Amino acid sequence: MRRQSTAKNDDAVSEILGVIMMLAMVITIMGGVWVFLNPYLVAFNDNTNWNSASNIADRVEDRFDVVGDSPNGTGTRQALSLKSSSINPANLVEEWTIASDLTPLEVVNVIELNSTSFEFLALNETVTSISVHTSTEQTSFTVTSSYDWSKIDHNLDSESYLIIDFYNAAGEHVHRWSRFVLSGISISTAIDGGMNQIALINDARITKDPSTPWTIEEAPRLRLDTLVDGSTRLSLVLTDVQLVGALGNGQNVGFKVESVGPIQLFTGESYNLNIKVKNTLHAVIDPQYHDVWLNDYTINRAAGTLGEFVGITPYQRASGSDGLTVETQGQALSLEIDVRRLVVNA
Repeated sequence: MRRQSTAKNDDAVSEILGVIMMLAMVITIMGGVWVFLNPYLVAFNDNTNWNSASNIADRVEDRFDVVGDSPNGTGTRQALSLKSSSINPANLVEEWTIASDLTPLEVVNVIELNSTSFEFLALNETVTSISVHTSTEQTSFTVTSSYDWSKIDHNLDSESYLIIDFYNAAGEHVHRWSRFVLSGISISTAIDGGMNQIALINDARITKDPSTPWTIEEAPRLRLDTLVDGSTRLSLVLTDVQLVGALGNGQNVGFKVESVGPIQLFTGESYNLNIKVKNTLHAVIDPQYHDVWLNDYTINRAAGTLGEFVGITPYQRASGSDGLTVETQGQALSLEIDVRRLVVNA
């Protein structure tokens, strides 16, 4: 009887050891499977979050397009799922300076000295009055043009934008100089290794991963059309978006996009056009903008066909650092530039 009991005890111990060894083997295998699958799970999670952020950017851009051209006070309300992403302001990150003579009988050059003063030179000395506009104020000056530069101190707050108009003795609008400093929004999403960012600034989409620099997916749209009379038209819409207050996070976060009222900046004939752009997100963005806008010019320059080229060209230096203009090969240039101003509220 004792031998039989001892045998039973040995069998029980063996079964327990077998179960323990099996559990250890199962745990080891599961651990190996987890180690093997973990990079794929992380990549799947990152891809899901990235797709969610991209969809958010698409929906927000669609709201900007719907509301942008509406009258002041017109808006729309939207709800987004912001579980893995956050929407943050990108304030005063892109500066556009656009200047053009509006008549072939005068050439005006303007140099902004600081935020409250500038110098101008009218080559034909026909300018007799100047009007200065900002977002909140307006002032006028009576001037006497000379062969030398003249300084004007307007002392207005021009952080967001400044428009300077020049008129001759007959009251004709001969030149407009403008500076707009645009804001936008940034959509940030946590992924493995850091943050993925999508910046929506002035109809452009600029992205950045933790391991890559800022890359332009879409540049601001400079559109050229040839009209039926053979003239060329340049169309551009600047978009300024002010994010007021944090939107928060959650499954159903509501926000409102409201128009502050569009501005018609240029419409009609243009001469000696000069457009300058400066983006402060990173130094790599301006050269990428120039590469996009000057691509046709670069191709024609390499092919030796600039004598027939109609399109966007450097204002002076080929790099575009002095600004951009439009080569029309002697044909008239028509300019259509509007500014959309939007406010986003929680």
